Amino acid sequence: MATDPMAVAADALYALVPEEFTAARNERAADARAAGEKALAKEIGALRRPSPAAWIVNRLARDEPDRVGDLTGLGGELAEAQAAGDGRALGALVAERREVVGDLMRLASSLADAADRTPSRAVLDEVEQTLVAASVSAEAGAAVASGRLVRALRAVGVEVDLAGAVGGGEPGPPRRLGRRPSERAERGTRAERPERSGKRADGASRGAARTTAAERAEEAARHERERLETALAEARERADDDVHALAAASARLDDARRRFDDLETERDELERRLSEVRDVLRPAEREVRIATRAHESAVAEAAHSARARDEAEAAVAELDS
Repeated sequence: MATDPMAVAADALYALVPEEFTAARNERAADARAAGEKALAKEIGALRRPSPAAWIVNRLARDEPDRVGDLTGLGGELAEAQAAGDGRALGALVAERREVVGDLMRLASSLADAADRTPSRAVLDEVEQTLVAASVSAEAGAAVASGRLVRALRAVGVEVDLAGAVGGGEPGPPRRLGRRPSERAERGTRAERPERSGKRADGASRGAARTTAAERAEEAARHERERLETALAEARERADDDVHALAAASARLDDARRRFDDLETERDELERRLSEVRDVLRPAEREVRIATRAHESAVAEAAHSARARDEAEAAVAELDS
């Protein structure tokens, strides 16, 4: 539980839907300023509204911390298998990550639909890229688990750019980076028992013959095939990510072009209308000038007539008297 005032404010704000974020942030900043905490007010006022994809991932981190923890825990196992050169384990972990990400994507759609915010395909692609990035490094996992993402994340190889990705300062360690002990034990039992029994069977059947050149070559070929299959699985996953990223970029470009075309059309219409108004304005200005001069002349004539009337009335009154 966050105790730092800034972290408390950030946790509360990033729990809101994006439409409520700005007003709530400004209100909290104003409260801090009124309380004399100018530095805190400035920090709160600098918090950025989360993107739609970041908001969905933040909801997952808050509502499904165990499932998000499963994903970030896989990242450590993937790194260990990669370092050990264990192709079989690496392939299995890549496939498992795909399943975990798939489960989280289904949950993400459900959470967004429940909040009446059905996401677009481009937003879901960013959510998926962010979840994959969470399994690449402990820092990315901590950013996702913080529930305070401002923007989507993307892994480039084993690197994830986290600059400005988390609101309210750097996140602490993830809520839970590893698997639940029961899950880890169950998975280990399933994975290890057949292998151990197979090793005993292999030891009994092959014995010293394993050292023959032909079997060594067969073993090397098997390892090479496992390595290539793992590399293929990773290449396919990266290709899928890049296809999704391209689709999102294309959709964004199409939207920008449509907006630009609409604005150009609106500008042309306004320019045409302005030209029409100018054409009407010129004779209207001339008419105003003529009418102004006529009005001034009429005022002068009326004043002269009034003076003549007054003088005549005075003369008549004098004769009568």
